[in-house]
Amino acid sequence: MSQARRPDPAGRPDPEGRPDPEGRPDPAGRPDPAGRPDPAGRPDLEAGAPPGRTAARTGIVHLVGAGPGDPGLVTVRALELVGQADVLVYDRLIPPGLVEAAPGGCERVDAGKLPDRHPLAQAEINALVVDRARAGRRVVRLKGGDPFVFGRGAEEAEACAEAGVPFEVVPGVSSAVAAPAYAGIPATHRDLSSTFAVVTGHEDPAGEAAGARWAALARVGTVCVLMGVGRLAAIAARLIEAGRDPGTPAAVVEQGTTPAQRVVRATLATIAEEAVRAGVRAPAVIVIGEVVAMRDRLAWYENRPLSGQTVLVPRTREQASSFSALLRERGAEPLEVPTIEVRPPETTAELDRAVGLLAAGAYDWVVLTSANGVAALRARVEAAGLDARALGRARVAAVGPATEAQLRAWGIAADLVPDVATTAALGEAFPDRPGRVLLPRADLANPELSRAVAAKGGDPDDVVAYRTVPLDEMDLAARKRLDGGEVDWVAFTAASTVTGFVRAYGGPPPDGVRVAAIGPVTAGAARAAGMRVAAEAREHTIPGLVAAIEHAVAARPPSP
Repeated sequence: MSQARRPDPAGRPDPEGRPDPEGRPDPAGRPDPAGRPDPAGRPDLEAGAPPGRTAARTGIVHLVGAGPGDPGLVTVRALELVGQADVLVYDRLIPPGLVEAAPGGCERVDAGKLPDRHPLAQAEINALVVDRARAGRRVVRLKGGDPFVFGRGAEEAEACAEAGVPFEVVPGVSSAVAAPAYAGIPATHRDLSSTFAVVTGHEDPAGEAAGARWAALARVGTVCVLMGVGRLAAIAARLIEAGRDPGTPAAVVEQGTTPAQRVVRATLATIAEEAVRAGVRAPAVIVIGEVVAMRDRLAWYENRPLSGQTVLVPRTREQASSFSALLRERGAEPLEVPTIEVRPPETTAELDRAVGLLAAGAYDWVVLTSANGVAALRARVEAAGLDARALGRARVAAVGPATEAQLRAWGIAADLVPDVATTAALGEAFPDRPGRVLLPRADLANPELSRAVAAKGGDPDDVVAYRTVPLDEMDLAARKRLDGGEVDWVAFTAASTVTGFVRAYGGPPPDGVRVAAIGPVTAGAARAAGMRVAAEAREHTIPGLVAAIEHAVAARPPSP
């Protein structure tokens, strides 16, 4: 008599491919042989899909809110789904970098609408997402703000429902509340407003059916109008006509939650005139109510130390994001411009040889001078079927905090980190007679460290772990902003980024653009390229570089 098979306690799939009697999903992600639905609610997977890109037999549409513009307001679920998309259909007002987070093979469709340009009509968008899902693909429909707040997400959900296509709605942070909040204007306040309404400005306020609506809105504590800049004068007039006090505080928040945010304050009677005088343009949120006066005490976004500053970040494609996130947090607009790429060496034979010697205990020290070096060494160690224990008895040195953090992520605690994050300081801090020393570094690494190790009586083994390759051309949009005087700073994080910038741009930055450097070596490279360095980090880290820019801005605020 056969016995019921118990689930493997380690969670491994049954070698004969039999279904788990308890109905749990196969941990390897394979479809249930009996064809039963996944109990976690995921779509059944199609057999024979390419490795790493399992396609859904029945596709699905995710209607995803991308938030109001600040990348920090993108939800965890939204970012997760973009990273899994087979098809990404996106609107115009999407936070920077979110579209680029889609997988390499993802089909990207720009459905962004302008007042005078509609790449796809709404009916075409509806048909597109349904057709792609019917073809078994995971479709992410990425919409600014919240898909169900004037985003026509309900219409797209209806199209999916009518077609029998599964769909999910992922709410986003709406600009109706986010833009006022970033302007220091609460939607409600216990003493000032216990109600608020969100209304579209697309509808003609003078239309016959609009009278009753504006009469009702005139009695609401706070009124937020989306897409209403072009009709602001008519909106204000209709509210006043309906009984709203002309002296009611009002504001227009242009490009709310982004580094380009501007706020125009006035009264309901004068806000349209002031907005025209300031040249306010869409996208903007109009806020009407006594809560607008709270901005005098609660304004915070524009008061951050780097507000109004645009910082060009000439880094590798892979490494710009952490620097940009810190700049945004401090109020600056980061302009990411890849000027170099980190690539594997032409051959890994030399590094693989060193890994073999390392595992055999042939080295007394391993010295890492960048996070890239750690990543490259780790990749070859793991390619050999080994892990961090391959370092064995060797002691480990890191040039600074970023490299040390990358080592810790690998489970390795550095034995030596100099007080100053430079290769010169690392060479000075190195012990006498260190024995045999492995230095896995870039192909163009300065030989200074090897000479310092040798001077201490050590036997340095310099090994190319990765290459830094300058790009030949700069992004045209970034070049236009540089040439047009829209960039305040260029911040260099390594000498290689200086070389890459000069090659891609064709020379130093234009006059008026200030230069910041992460340390003396980088500053020296910038000066050698004909640049004047306005800020040099005391602590040779990304946070130290941002602090140096902040100090320079505080010492010389931007001209009005």
